[in-house]
Amino acid sequence: MPTIIALDASLSMLRPVPGRNEHTYQSLALKGIQHLLDNLTAAGKLEHLALVAYSTVCELKVDFTRDYDQIRQAIKKIEPMDKACLLTMLKTSVSLMATWGTQNLLQLVVFTDCGAGFGSTSIAGFLENYANKSAAETEFAWLKTLAHYQLNFICLGVHGDLHFTRGVALHQQLLDNAGLKGQLFMPKPLKTATENGDANSGVSHKSELGRTALFELIERLCESSYKATEVTLKCGHYFRLESQVLLWPPPKPYEQPALYGGETTMRHIEQRIDVCGFLALGDIGSPATFSRHWVLAKVEREKPPGRRSGSLTSAAKSPKLTLDTGNNPNFELEKLEQDIREFYTKEPSKEAAEESGDDADVVVVKPQQTPAQQEQQKDTLCVLLHGALKLESMAALVLLGEKWFGFMYAYNDVKKKSNFVLNILPPGSHVIPWLGDLELLGFPEDLAPGETASFPVRAERRSYSQSSVVWIRQASLQSDVQKVLRHAKKMPDKTQHFYKELNRIRRAALALGFVELLEALALLLEKECAQLTLNGSVSSECTLQLQHAATELRKTSNRDIKSTIVPLQKAATAAVAEGSTATAATPAAAAPAGYLYN
Repeated sequence: MPTIIALDASLSMLRPVPGRNEHTYQSLALKGIQHLLDNLTAAGKLEHLALVAYSTVCELKVDFTRDYDQIRQAIKKIEPMDKACLLTMLKTSVSLMATWGTQNLLQLVVFTDCGAGFGSTSIAGFLENYANKSAAETEFAWLKTLAHYQLNFICLGVHGDLHFTRGVALHQQLLDNAGLKGQLFMPKPLKTATENGDANSGVSHKSELGRTALFELIERLCESSYKATEVTLKCGHYFRLESQVLLWPPPKPYEQPALYGGETTMRHIEQRIDVCGFLALGDIGSPATFSRHWVLAKVEREKPPGRRSGSLTSAAKSPKLTLDTGNNPNFELEKLEQDIREFYTKEPSKEAAEESGDDADVVVVKPQQTPAQQEQQKDTLCVLLHGALKLESMAALVLLGEKWFGFMYAYNDVKKKSNFVLNILPPGSHVIPWLGDLELLGFPEDLAPGETASFPVRAERRSYSQSSVVWIRQASLQSDVQKVLRHAKKMPDKTQHFYKELNRIRRAALALGFVELLEALALLLEKECAQLTLNGSVSSECTLQLQHAATELRKTSNRDIKSTIVPLQKAATAAVAEGSTATAATPAAAAPAGYLYN
């Protein structure tokens, strides 16, 4: 989930905060960025962040990175410039986010005092021009891309400031009129200032905007946009194969299209994800997906130790399983598992040490583990599935809701680091055509004797694995035709290459409906054959092959894209293949005089 942090570097940010002369709006914004980075660091540095500073121009200070220390150092060197221009920053953000595409959840966090701008570059001027012109014009094309982003404005100001309230209203109008997704985070107004009618009182300002109020805005931002979704991952009916996992970034709701004029519905994944089965990665292929997320094991943060002396000892002991002998049908299996666990975790006794000849006075001191370390050593289904799927090169088909599927698999990035990934498919059971109905998948053992599985459908020739023919420019077509003519002059040594290139051009022309190219190519081959015959520089076999190729190009039976033009074969070779003894007795000297067509 890439995020751009935009800092307003206009001169208005140098104003002191009312009631807090020790802080300016810019210094508060820098503290807010530091607090945002601290929250994202505690979450595991999962975000790619970039930093820009804008006024009338927008400058990229730090490109997308996970090294948050670069951003911490860069914000200290930002200097104020001139007036603010929000639209320039938004256009620059669209160009910076272009490399991430529109399928990713893109975030834009803006720290500003909500200045409205001046002149033609102001927000009010833009809204007036946008209302008077069609939204389909090229000038406003960038708004369509910006509509896929999530805009978050950290509004620094007090409600008693008329310039601030007017700027907040213009920012909200920009989101509403342009159809942009986003929200404004601003400090809460004070009741005392409203009731007394004195909006400029120092006490109200001091409690309305400060470090505490700013940190509350950042916490609200992280809670709404940067909080991982916690779900339960379950595999089978064994109680151990169930654990809490985190999905990052949070899955977006799916907008179900309306049927027969009804209303669109929003579908959310359920809080429980069930593993339905396992498939080979080659069988799944690369289907169209709705979104992709990391699957992370949930680990509790380390808490400070209690005041009691026995708290550390009790936390260090591993919890003992309590077995329900009456209502638990798996009592025998669970008891066996507990006995095995206790056998491998118990300490050696003094008698065992004496029998082995070791010194009984030797005391082995085990290092004390913190609660966080114990939490990391707990068994989790997420780690088990990740390792098993990576080893077997398979994927787990999971159920996310009613007729809503996805699949989990191990993915290796460029740094050779393996990640556990969930691909969410669009709702429905026929979302992977070559697998058929996902609700009817079964095991190979369920097939009847002699029956073969109809899914997945195996393609004889993958379209994307073949060399594609691109004729966007005239030079590309001319180059392909010249390649065929070069092979024609070198026959019979290049006979196979000649027919390979000829069939490639023929199939491409038929696929594009460019039938006139076949007639033109036949004329070129006949012209080349006549030219070579006059020169006398080639063998008679070359001229015969050219005439054969020109004739085959004009045949209507070869207008089928699956047909293939084969080289002209000698009569003697064809006779041997047919088993004709009469033709086989023909002298070898007369063989070149006769040719047969396939």
